[in-house]
Amino acid sequence: MSNKIGRPWYKKPTIVISAIVVILAAIIGATWGPLWSSWLNPPPPDLPDFSISVNPMRGEVHQGGVIQTTVTVMGIHGYEHSVSLSASGQPSGVVVTFVPPIGGPTPSYTSTVTINVQPGVSADVYTTIIKGMGADGKEYSCNYILTVIPIIPMEVTLIPKIVVNVPDAFYSGGWMGDWGDITLDDASTDNPHSEPICIKITYSAARSRGEGWAGIYWQYPDKNWGDKPDGRDLTGATQLTFWARGEKGGEKAEFKVGGITGKYPDSIQPPVSTGITVLSDKWQQYTIDLTGKDLSHIIGGFCWVTNKDQNPHGCTIYLDDIRYE
Repeated sequence: MSNKIGRPWYKKPTIVISAIVVILAAIIGATWGPLWSSWLNPPPPDLPDFSISVNPMRGEVHQGGVIQTTVTVMGIHGYEHSVSLSASGQPSGVVVTFVPPIGGPTPSYTSTVTINVQPGVSADVYTTIIKGMGADGKEYSCNYILTVIPIIPMEVTLIPKIVVNVPDAFYSGGWMGDWGDITLDDASTDNPHSEPICIKITYSAARSRGEGWAGIYWQYPDKNWGDKPDGRDLTGATQLTFWARGEKGGEKAEFKVGGITGKYPDSIQPPVSTGITVLSDKWQQYTIDLTGKDLSHIIGGFCWVTNKDQNPHGCTIYLDDIRYE
């Protein structure tokens, strides 16, 4: 009976070679597998896209006020489609407009966002969602935080049957045209209509700035040419009355209410005017009818204007009791 003992496995060439092959394959797979995979399955190319942002991202405005911000639409990887803008989430009485409302982000475009807050909007914090919609259907959005704060009550002088006394509520700082031709005395004692003082305006017609005309706006706040958000809410008044006379009689002038433009314009547009008025040397009362006009944001409370053609040798006029009623 044979009693042969076979050779150990590690002395058998076929088994050893097979084991070495398996080990090497595992090492190579662990080391080079990801690289082979990336070669055989490369990542997809970057696709055209766009982004949208708003700056500043928040703001405060009084009830009845206006505020602005800027939206930027940025193209990514050659995005060429137009992107239109819209807003949502704001309460009733808050109107959002975009200029321009649509554009092509090649590589980017900006839009000015104007937010008008009506006086009846409740004081609170609101989130407005600004969305950009691409012509290819892609859309992205960003948020704008709007804080509405209460209107500060007017500090004006009220007397029976009078809404506002113009010299108390407005400033006579809005000089125009040949302003060097104007001399203003707002405390003249020269025969006022109502004691003790009146307003005296002297116009020299010297064309000091080459304009050939001159005028004064009584404004709120002082020197407000529509670049300040504040104004007077004179809702309820139906007319402006004033008394006027010339030093000699025959002086010509025009008187107006409202009409200042700018970022935060007068709510009365265009101005309401008396037209060219010929003054007497005696006090006479004049009325500007404001029935049906929007007096919610008045910054140009009263205006006097004249020119060299109307008064070739200049003139002196007097004003008194300028009132909203």
